[in-house]
Amino acid sequence: MGRRRSPSSASLFENLPKSRRERSEPAPARRPVASPEQPDLLGWTPPLTHLPAADVEASFLGPVGFRPPSGEAFVYHLTGAGTARSLVQDGLPLADGLIFRTAAHLAEDLAHVSAVDDMGVVRVRRRLIQPWLTEDRQDGRPCYVLGPEPS
Repeated sequence: MGRRRSPSSASLFENLPKSRRERSEPAPARRPVASPEQPDLLGWTPPLTHLPAADVEASFLGPVGFRPPSGEAFVYHLTGAGTARSLVQDGLPLADGLIFRTAAHLAEDLAHVSAVDDMGVVRVRRRLIQPWLTEDRQDGRPCYVLGPEPS
C-alpha cells in the first residue's frame, strides 16, 4: 500500500491576488478614543435596601396594654408578631412600604383589632428614619410610609 502525500501548504498561498490599488500615502495614525473615566469601584457603595434595626433603635412591643407615651419621638408599625420580631432582628426593608403611625393613632388602631394577641408592634425612633418617611393617609387618618428614596 502506498503512502499518500499531502500537497505542500506553501503552494496554497503562492497565487493570492495582490491589492488592486496602491497607496500613495500611509494611513493616518489612529488616535486612541477617549473612553469615559472608569468609576472608582472601591469607593462604590451599594444602594440602601434596608435600615439596620440597631441604627433606628427598633424594638418589639406587645400590643396588649399599649398606652401612648407623651410626645412623638417614636413611630409605630403594627403587624403580626412573627413579622414584627423579624423586623426588629433583621431591620426595616425600604422597598416594602411599611406604614408607621404615631402613638395616638396606633392606640386607635389597637382599639379596632380583635386578635391583639397575634399582633406585634415595632417601635422606631422617628428622627432616625425621618429622611425615608413620606406623609400619607390611610383609612382617613395620617400615617407615614417608609420608602427607598430619602425625602
